[in-house]
Order: sequence, then structure tokens, then C-alpha cells
Amino acid sequence: MTPAEALAKQGFYPLPGAFSAVAGDAAKEIKQELASGPEFNGVVGVGDAFNRMSTVRDFLFHDTVRQSYAKVFSDTPVFLQASDIHNGFVQGNWHRDCANKGLNKGLDWDEKEFIYRNYKLMIYLECDDYSFCVKPRTNHRKLKDEKDGVDNYFTVSVEDAAKTDFDKVEQPVQFIPQPGDAVMFDLRTTHRGQGLNSEQFSKRASNKLTLSYVFADRNPHAHRFHSYRTMLKQGYRPIAEQHQQKLAQEGLWWDKLNQNYFDTHQDEMEFVVLK
Repeated sequence: MTPAEALAKQGFYPLPGAFSAVAGDAAKEIKQELASGPEFNGVVGVGDAFNRMSTVRDFLFHDTVRQSYAKVFSDTPVFLQASDIHNGFVQGNWHRDCANKGLNKGLDWDEKEFIYRNYKLMIYLECDDYSFCVKPRTNHRKLKDEKDGVDNYFTVSVEDAAKTDFDKVEQPVQFIPQPGDAVMFDLRTTHRGQGLNSEQFSKRASNKLTLSYVFADRNPHAHRFHSYRTMLKQGYRPIAEQHQQKLAQEGLWWDKLNQNYFDTHQDEMEFVVLK
């Protein structure tokens, strides 16, 4: 199964050791920037990190990132600005990252005209007591109500996950990552973080540092998510012109993203979840 097929079929694709050669240096540089900026004092989660942190901005153009998305996209994808740093922070409740987070309602679930290929690349820079959990095939399977509770996990390292057939795995999957591992997943896939040595839904992990970027095909699914994340939710600002130019030089920018999708698609707001 190719990486693109795995993402379409099961909703995620493991990349064991893809960043092992650079994870240590990247973690050091990101933590130095976090420590030097008074606006980051005591912060465990940084949203819009591409805009706010030069280290995150520079790393987007690293060959290891390019090699990761090149495994999935036949053409250079668009970068959707969504980029987060989790520094000791665990999002412990089951959730989705797409605009239409509900039970398969809204156009994120309509692929009759355009395939939904909005994928988050989650990179584990430090992760001694942290795991990442997903529910296979929830990127295209109708779900009942999501209820948090103690789950009977199919637990696997990211390395072994790359060699595992998940077709018959009905349990939630718990990845145990090593620094330098990565997982790419569909924004519609139900997922959560979990500390290994803390309570089930702890928001804290003593040694966890992850960096994420979102890439997509250029189609209305990408435009809708970008507008949802950067124009409707709080805390984001437009990408500066010089950074747009750099993205364009790398083939990662789409001018259409400067327009708010929902200005001309107000009817679609019914199923958008802003929390």
C-alpha cells in the first residue's frame, strides 16, 4: 500500500525515523526561541506557529519536510498555514481537526467532485512519555457519538506501525513514538494525545515537543479549511507578504487563500464548528 493509499484508506500514515537526524537540533532551536520570547513565557501550545516563530518557518522548507509530503502528493501541495507547537501539552479528548467536526455533516465529507486530501504532518521532536492515538478509517466512516473513556488500545511503535496492516484493527491505535518519528493523518480522522505516565486525559506531558504542518491539494476542501482556521478562528493573522513570496517560490502557496471562502459560501457555516 502506498502512503497516499494508506491515508485514503485508514486515515493515517506512519513515517518512522523520518526526522531522526534533525529532531534534536530542531527541538533545541525551537525551545531557545520559546525561551527568548516573552510572549511565549509559560506557554505550552503555540498556534499559528509558522507566523510567530522563525524556527518553525525555516523548518517548513527543510528537505526532510519536503521528502515527507512528496511521499503522499504527486504534485507539490499547498501549505495551509495551520502549524502548531505542543510543548508539554496533550490534547486528551477525542477530536477532529477539520472544519466539519461533526458526525459526517458538511462538505468535508462530500467527495463527489473533489477528493479531500487535507493532511497534517505531526513531527515528534521529544516524546518520552507521550503517545498519539487515532481511530482507523474515521476519515470516511460514519460514526456514532464520540465518547471519552478508557480504551482498549492496539498499541504499536511508529516503526512497527509502518509494517502493520490495519484493515482488521477495530480498536483505537496508540502510537508510541520515538524522537524523529512522524505521522501524517487526514484532518477528518478522530485522534487525541495521551501521556503514558499520567492520568488518561491529562493535558500535560513532562517531555513532549511536537511540530505540525498541514498540506493539501488545491481545491475547495483546502480553501474551506484554510478560511475556517485562519479567518474564522481566533489567534491567526494573515501570512506576511515576504513569507508568501517564499512559499510561492517553493510552490507551496495558493493566492486563492487570501480570500475568505465563507464570504461566498455562507450557507456552509451550518456545519462548521469553531471551538
